[in-house]
Amino acid sequence: MTGTGRKPRRLAVVVDETSGEVFKQRQRVSHVFDGKGYTLEGHGVEVPNFRLNLSGTEWDIIDFMKQHGGSANPVPLNPTRLAAELCSGDTAVKKAIARLVRLNLLLRVGGARSGTYQLNPRRFWEGSGESHMKACLRMDPPPVVADDKAKAAALKAAEKAVEAASTAAETAAEVAAALPGSKAASSAESTAEDALSSAILAVETARKLGAKLPAQLRRFVQEQEGVTA
Repeated sequence: MTGTGRKPRRLAVVVDETSGEVFKQRQRVSHVFDGKGYTLEGHGVEVPNFRLNLSGTEWDIIDFMKQHGGSANPVPLNPTRLAAELCSGDTAVKKAIARLVRLNLLLRVGGARSGTYQLNPRRFWEGSGESHMKACLRMDPPPVVADDKAKAAALKAAEKAVEAASTAAETAAEVAAALPGSKAASSAESTAEDALSSAILAVETARKLGAKLPAQLRRFVQEQEGVTA
């Protein structure tokens, strides 16, 4: 038992059981990140950030929030000051903040005019697992969702991919007819297969985001379903 006010002693040696050699415990070297934490980015069934067609300013605001503790604590965002910090314009920053809120990547803390925000703890977090759970219970964070801009970008990418696949398939057919069994025909066929795979993935991405497919893309889906059936 230790005396009143006396700190308990700590063993600072390690003994090799085989040789009996005594080793002094080495002093731990401080890590550059000690005390500063780190940001975890959630992964799961929600829409990933790279499918949201985020602008450069929107990415900058997310990074600013991470650097200023916004993954675990509310941070005030003044558009004018933030614009100067990000080397951007007031209007661009205001629009970026508004869109991040609509996407649920950024959560407003307090009233509509509070100007204080926190990154969605379902997607970003900094700190212990216990405090993460408490934050999620307290904030009841909504899932990240795709907006019209993200859906429109996904549809445009899908349409371009389907068009490229169609062109590649036509080219492969022409080369195969002109040079059957040739290396050029084989290469064209391989290119067409890659283009088709990319098109299928692009259309599936648009569907997962909730985009309404136009007739051209619906026909493409029906054709592919007919091939795989």
